[in-house]
Amino acid sequence: MIAKILLSVSLGVGGFLPPSSLSKHDIPEPVDIAASALCPQWWQTAVDAGWRPSLLPTLDYLMWRESRCNAGTLNADDPNGGSRGLVQINGFWTPWLASRGIVKRSEGLFGPYRNLRAALAIYNYADARYDNGFGPWGL
Repeated sequence: MIAKILLSVSLGVGGFLPPSSLSKHDIPEPVDIAASALCPQWWQTAVDAGWRPSLLPTLDYLMWRESRCNAGTLNADDPNGGSRGLVQINGFWTPWLASRGIVKRSEGLFGPYRNLRAALAIYNYADARYDNGFGPWGL
C-alpha cells in the first residue's frame, strides 16, 4: 500500500519511476554459436534455460541426433508413452520433472525452452549421481 502511495505521489508531482532492479546478471549474454553447429537456432534458448556454453557442442549433437533440431518430434514407439521434443525426453521422466515444477504433463516437453530445462535437470541429476550428465542419452 505504501509503495502504491509513493508511486502515485512521485508520478503526480512529475517524478519518475525508480530504475529497474534488473542487473546485467539477469540478462543472459548472447551466446557465440560455433560455425559447425547443427542446431544453431536453439543455442541461445539452451543458455537461457541454464545450460553452460561449454556444454553446447555436445547438446547440439544430441539435439541433432534425437530430433534433427525439430522441437515437435514425437517418438511414440518409445516406452512410457514415448519421447518428446528436441532431446527426446521419455515419458518416464515426467513425474520426476513435474515434482520439480518443470512440466505438468509430457506434452509440455514439446516447448523448446521447457524441453531444454528438463534436459538440464536430467543432466544435472545424472552428473551428480553417475558423473555422466549425458549418460541418460547414451553419450
